[in-house]
Amino acid sequence: MWAPRARSKQHATTLEKLLDSKGGAYKTSGHDSVFFYLYTGARFSSVNAERRNFTVGLLLDSPPGVPRDQRANKRAEFWEHSKRLQHGSLVALILISPGRSQVFLGSITSMGSDIGKSAKEDAKTIQLRITFFDAEIELMALRRQPISVDRSTYAVLVDNCIMFESVHPFLRTLQNVEPTDIPFSDIISYSGNLHSLPVQVPRYARVPRFRYDLQCLARRGMNISSLDVNSTTSVALARQQLSRSSDLDPSQVNALVDALTREVCLIQG
Repeated sequence: MWAPRARSKQHATTLEKLLDSKGGAYKTSGHDSVFFYLYTGARFSSVNAERRNFTVGLLLDSPPGVPRDQRANKRAEFWEHSKRLQHGSLVALILISPGRSQVFLGSITSMGSDIGKSAKEDAKTIQLRITFFDAEIELMALRRQPISVDRSTYAVLVDNCIMFESVHPFLRTLQNVEPTDIPFSDIISYSGNLHSLPVQVPRYARVPRFRYDLQCLARRGMNISSLDVNSTTSVALARQQLSRSSDLDPSQVNALVDALTREVCLIQG
């Protein structure tokens, strides 16, 4: 994926095109679609000792579009109001060299105005500061180690606009919890075809005589029976009655019933 290869522009991959254009949005379509922003030409600037930790300065190529506008005020305004490279975002610095790649995660500490100020000074480069979670990258930055040298040794920054604090509790739990104590570990680690993955009803719903009271979803004057998740007849009846006697549309009915009858249910919406 990262190794340089002989190629023509007609057969270049999406990633190779982004590397050639010095950054941009990587996106695919389909069921397993992927989207993130790629920033090229990463190189170290200064390392600062802050109140709680170190922050590493990074210089990056300005991505295509408004960030490269000839008007300095236009470039600064873009970063001041952009949702990209936001303060607190979780980012990944990827170092690529022949036969090896390294990934270092960190959180952006710069504000949009800080990036805008650097963009105002140079149309080709932006600067930001990141708190990394690995001391190795801090040592590399202190040594001002070159990380973007040529087409075979270079560094890129990946940002998918996810705030670090939104995933921090989950990451911290994964660090501290024993593997045998991870909830739904049998489902998370399942290696077979997901269509054949057995998903049980919620544990609390296995209590004898447990029922969901769905009457609160019924329209005035209508009746919806209680749902027994252990009865296929009751589940089928709940779908029918919710479709006829509630204000939910068919996709909402399916999402609700699936969520009530499974330990794990992924719903998009």
